[in-house]
Amino acid sequence: MRNYDDIINTEWPLKNSTRVKMPLEQRAKIFLPFSALAGYDDALKKALEEKQGESSRVDIRENL
Repeated sequence: MRNYDDIINTEWPLKNSTRVKMPLEQRAKIFLPFSALAGYDDALKKALEEKQGESSRVDIRENL
């Protein structure tokens, strides 16, 4: 977070004073990792396993 240290805790003027500023810890929960595409992780794992299977059959010296 070094790049954002100068702005992360900056007090911004609130346009709507009825809203309470959310604590940093709660704001961080909003950005937790999630799977946007169902099945994408499984497809990546399968492709990686297939690629690793192919590379184990190929002589490494061919790639040098």
